[in-house]
Amino acid sequence: MTTWKYMTAQFVTAGLGSQEQAAKLQDEITALGLYGWELVSSNVYHNHDIGQDVLLLFFKKPVDAGERGA
Repeated sequence: MTTWKYMTAQFVTAGLGSQEQAAKLQDEITALGLYGWELVSSNVYHNHDIGQDVLLLFFKKPVDAGERGA
């Protein structure tokens, strides 16, 4: 049976409508993928304290046998 570990990442956006913002986000997600993290879900919410939208991403990757204590 596969055991998973999970991680969330938050990205404050000025809007993802610009190609530059989208490319930067893609680079950051790709970097996480190189470390074995798989994007499984996302959500966007407006943070009223800072007046900007925040992209919340959920990632998972398998737990290595050494991390499980096996």
